[in-house]
Amino acid sequence: MAVNFDYYRTFYYVVKYKKISIAAEKLYVSQPAVTQIVQKLEEQLGSNLFVRTKSGMELTQTGKMLYDYTKQSIEILDNVEYKFNRYENLEVGEIKIRTGSNVAKMILYDALEKFGKDYPNIKVEIATGSPSQAIEMLHTGEIDMVLVYLPYEVAYNNLQIIECSKKEYIFAMSKKYCKENKVVINEISDLNKYSLIVPKKNSTIGKIFNNNFKDIITSHHYEVAQEQMKKEFIMRNMGIGFIIKDEIKDELEKGTVVEIKLDKLKIEGAIGAITLNRKLNNFATNKLLEYMK
Repeated sequence: MAVNFDYYRTFYYVVKYKKISIAAEKLYVSQPAVTQIVQKLEEQLGSNLFVRTKSGMELTQTGKMLYDYTKQSIEILDNVEYKFNRYENLEVGEIKIRTGSNVAKMILYDALEKFGKDYPNIKVEIATGSPSQAIEMLHTGEIDMVLVYLPYEVAYNNLQIIECSKKEYIFAMSKKYCKENKVVINEISDLNKYSLIVPKKNSTIGKIFNNNFKDIITSHHYEVAQEQMKKEFIMRNMGIGFIIKDEIKDELEKGTVVEIKLDKLKIEGAIGAITLNRKLNNFATNKLLEYMK
């Protein structure tokens, strides 16, 4: 005998509130619907469950036995639904993020500042680490989001890549380095005459650099992993750096840093988030993604 579970829930609410009118109100259904469900449940079980009295609905012995068996299950499920709704409404939740410090500065901090004001009860855990290790953790569900430079390839079909912000890569140097070294760049190959600060070969930015300049730019003095470090080298007059333009935007506006302007020296890239596929993400992660785009 397969009894509709909602019949048991309706039965529980009638017992709890002793009046069909109140049970109907709590269940968001009509009083006739509650009465009909109780009658169907009694028919399916082959026994009366209630005695109708002036004071309300009183349980028969069979009803008391059924209530004892169903009470705990219904209350557990109601509690689960309550907690699930709190997660869905972002009243509680947690997001675990892995990122590089530079990527976080560019797309995460502003988004988190706004997100935190709107959803103050969401716990956010942020840690750094290599993208490849973080992707493995994401694939197995240990974390919720990995922030990376794009393009980035992932081998797992349960992951999605979301572009959050487009970025432009340029060649730039300090005004002092330009003056002291009398820098003149008429074509890309002229860069080989000067001290160059380039990204590490195996990094995402390194691959972008190599795809565009590997046969033209053949020498360099510094191979640097982080954009912040490249900026430091540029500001210390140590050479010409291939760098994200936003990283030195203020210095370009002040005139302390000079951009080398040739048509083929502006390269587009992006920064993005890798997460589980949208249907697998928790509610808080999907909402934070909206703030990051």
